[in-house]
Amino acid sequence: MLPFGAISTARRLLPLLLSALPTFACLSTSTARGPAEPPADARNAMTDLKAQVFTDPDSGLALPYRLFVPPSCTAETPCGLLLFLHGAGERGSENQAQLGNDALGLIGLAAQAENPTIVVYPQCPLDMQWVNAPWADGTYALAHTPISKPMAAALKLLASLQAKFPVDPHRLLVTGLSMGGFGTWDIVARYPTMFAGALALCGGGDPSSAPVIRDVPVWAFHGDQDPTVPVRSSRKMIQALRQAGGNPRYTEVVGRGHDVWTVAYRDAEVLHWLLSQRRAP
Repeated sequence: MLPFGAISTARRLLPLLLSALPTFACLSTSTARGPAEPPADARNAMTDLKAQVFTDPDSGLALPYRLFVPPSCTAETPCGLLLFLHGAGERGSENQAQLGNDALGLIGLAAQAENPTIVVYPQCPLDMQWVNAPWADGTYALAHTPISKPMAAALKLLASLQAKFPVDPHRLLVTGLSMGGFGTWDIVARYPTMFAGALALCGGGDPSSAPVIRDVPVWAFHGDQDPTVPVRSSRKMIQALRQAGGNPRYTEVVGRGHDVWTVAYRDAEVLHWLLSQRRAP
């Protein structure tokens, strides 16, 4: 079993057709490509990713983070604000690992062209999680799971960024992979009126939260051969949302294991969809 949040570099990835089981229609025509470096413009933008540390005034938790702010963000043209939640393999304090797994695609010129968006990449400490729940179970009870210290700190970090930069309050977004996929479902369920859109990769949540998040635009990705987080995790969330009257998008990648970020974060359609989401005033 691959470490949670890690990428397998042992083989070249072959193109995969995206389809889905009868109950879960695949709504993307993306195909997987071979493991490649981030786009050149995204690599160059790393010089703009300022390394900083946010300290939660309540818990005292120090949360390292990287920040990208488009130069076009002004009071007259405020930007969206996207929270990126990394996987378990990128935990630490060196303030660098969370930029792996194609996360830099979110700040590439192509992704940012039409919808300039501030992107913040916090790093969860080694011995903590975005959600205090066992990943292999695929689901958990939100009502019996207090918000984790890193997630609480991330929320306060978002608030501090909104106070410092010209942020459109109707364009708060969240995405995450693996442990961060759980975090994406979790934060949207806890604050259903805060986020304009969510992109959850190979994660899971509490299906009973579906009625309160049914109106949040969600796109979930999962590999049907995922050995780390069972694919039923995403299937249950999507099914619950549809039964609650929601209209989530779901892409289940046939033959793929845990690393569906190599599909989602390299797909221009997916990135455009996420950054273009806007909550009604």
